Parts: sequence; C-alpha cells; structure tokens
Amino acid sequence: FRLVRGRVGGAEMATTTMASSRLARVPVYMLRKSTGRMLDDYGSRPQTPTTLRQMYELGMRTNYEKILLGAQFLHAELPIRLAHRAKELENLPYDLNKMPSVIKVRQLYENSFQDLVERKRPEDEEEEELFTDLLVRIRSRHDDVHKLMAKGVMELKSESGRGANDLKIHDFLDRFYRSRIGIRTLISHQADMRYSRKGYVGIINPECKPEVIVRDAAQAVHSIAYRTYGDCPEVQLHGKTSLQFPYIEGHIFFCLFELLKNSIRATMETHGNNVHIPPVKVVIADGNEDVTLKISDEGGGIPRSEMENVWNYLFTTAEIPPEKLMEIEEKSRHGGVGCDPIAGFGYGLPLSRIHARYFSGDLNIVSMEGYGTDAYLHLSKLWNKAEDLP
Repeated sequence: FRLVRGRVGGAEMATTTMASSRLARVPVYMLRKSTGRMLDDYGSRPQTPTTLRQMYELGMRTNYEKILLGAQFLHAELPIRLAHRAKELENLPYDLNKMPSVIKVRQLYENSFQDLVERKRPEDEEEEELFTDLLVRIRSRHDDVHKLMAKGVMELKSESGRGANDLKIHDFLDRFYRSRIGIRTLISHQADMRYSRKGYVGIINPECKPEVIVRDAAQAVHSIAYRTYGDCPEVQLHGKTSLQFPYIEGHIFFCLFELLKNSIRATMETHGNNVHIPPVKVVIADGNEDVTLKISDEGGGIPRSEMENVWNYLFTTAEIPPEKLMEIEEKSRHGGVGCDPIAGFGYGLPLSRIHARYFSGDLNIVSMEGYGTDAYLHLSKLWNKAEDLP
C-alpha cells in the first residue's frame, strides 16, 4: 500500500514539477494577466449555497460515487468562491487592500484559486483522493488568514486612523469571514467523507449533544482561567441536557468557547476576590425551529453605551489593546513569553455570530450593567436553510 501511494505521490510530484517548469518559461506579467482574466470570469459566476440537509444526504451511507460527486461539486464551486473574495480583496475601502497583511491574504486566495483551476476535474477514485488531499492542504494554508486580516486592519488604523468600527470595513469583514467559514466547512465535509469518522456523516454528527459540547468548552476555558486567575467559577447545566440533534459540532464549540471565556473572565474580574464565586449557568432549550443555549453570568454586565460595540471586530474590554495582544502572541509563537489567551483581540463575538448565522441561527446579547450578561445562541433545526453566503 505504501509503495502504491509512493508511486501515486511521485507521479503527482512529477506532473507538478513539469507544470512548474513550463510555467517558469512564461513571463510573470503574462501569468498574472491570465490569472486575472480567470479571476474575472469565475468571480462573475454565481455561488451555489448548500443546505445542511444536502450535506447530510451526500454524506449518508458514503460510497465511492458520493465522494466523487462531492469532489466534483467542489472542483466547480470552490474556484468561484475564492475568485469572489480575491476580486473583492483587490478593491477595498480606504486602501485597506494596500496594507501588507491584506496583500498576503489576497495572494493566498489567488494561489489557492490557481491550484484548483489547474487541477482537472476528478473522474475516478485516485483523482478524487489527490484532489481531496489538495483541498486539505489549501485549508491548512489558510489557517491563519483571520489573524492576517486582523493585522491588516490594524495596519490601516495605524496609517489612517480608520479601524474595524468603520461601517464599510465592518461589512467587508462580515462578508469575508462568512465566505471563509463556508469554504472551510465544505472542504472539511469532503475530507471527513473521504476519511470517515465512526458515527459521523461527513462533518455532521447526527447525534450532536449540546450538553457534551458545553462540558468540553467549559473544560477548555477552565484550564485557561486557572492559569490566569488560579480559580474558576463552576459552569452549571440546566434545561434539556439529554437533547440530541444533527449539527456541526465544531461550529457550536467555537461559539460556546468564546461565550464561556467572556463569561468566566467577567465573573472572575468581578468576584475573584470573594469567598463565593457565582456560577456561570447554561440552559439548553429545544424548540420547534431552534435549539437555543443561554449562557448567563453575574460578571457585572456591559454598559449600555458599549453594547453597540460588542459586535465590532477588534473591540475588547481587555486592558491590553488588540494590537499589543497580537504582538505578544506573535512573540510567543516564536519562543517568547506567552500571552494570556483569556482576553482575546476582539474577534470572538462577531465570529461567533457569523458561525451561528451560517445555517440561519443567530447570537444575541442582553446585559444588565451592575449584574451580568445573558447570551442566547440560536441553532436552526430547519434543514432546508441554505448557507448564509456574501
């Protein structure tokens, strides 16, 4: 098996090398012109939103034909989505597109687009496996794109004073991250169909248990809080804790991790010196249209004057500004002193809301200054709701 894989990998490498050799003889300006024309072409094509039901049905009782069908859909669809974003990244308000970090993001999108359009449509199992491996590499290549984009916005603010609270920039970031979540979801679903996990339908868990995800997210935040404060409030579960429904666990975990992190941090900073630290309460409700999780804390609440800012990218109540937090984090990644991850750089809430809205859910925040905050995470049970694409 390893020898066969080696020959396949060698053949792919040889093909890529030969293609690169041919491309090396083409002037750079001609390559850019050709890529630009293709981006214009694909960027003018409509995107095709999928529903959770379609993803589920494609992944159910997975066989070779279904996996190949999924790969062929992504071969046609992903270049369109990448082209839409690459074209928008060329022309952003206030010259945001000229910031060094945003240029890097655009280059990543253009390179991934070119990798896909140069790969022929998979027609058999071997070609599908090579194509799915390419998708996984593209997903890994884009892992840090959200931080690069945040850095680009900081660069613009440093240069012109305009930041993520500007409506035009905020709307662009919403579109950009909605698209990013969609692309990564489709790639992950295809990869999980190919390399299936027991009990899952692609990326979907048909018996997703919010109670288990709450406990996992709470445990992750607890370890951070104990390192930061030396203590942590209890996370109590109430409501329909036995609930199971089909959903993408990773989306729920992302939201719950961010919401619990905010609640636990607020609670510790308000009551950390007290003998009794009030718990953070999570209530699970099962409705006809939505599964709703309410996260309640007694962390002192948010002033009404700041409520409209909580959805702004790079807005944080941490004492350290986002720019400094990112600088410290960069140093920690290169062997320096690590930073305290309990206080992020202001992306948690807006990205959580985009995850919730991806399949027609939502995230709402209600706060009582002087007492605490309630967050309502709504997850749609209506399978016919399509992706929320920009």
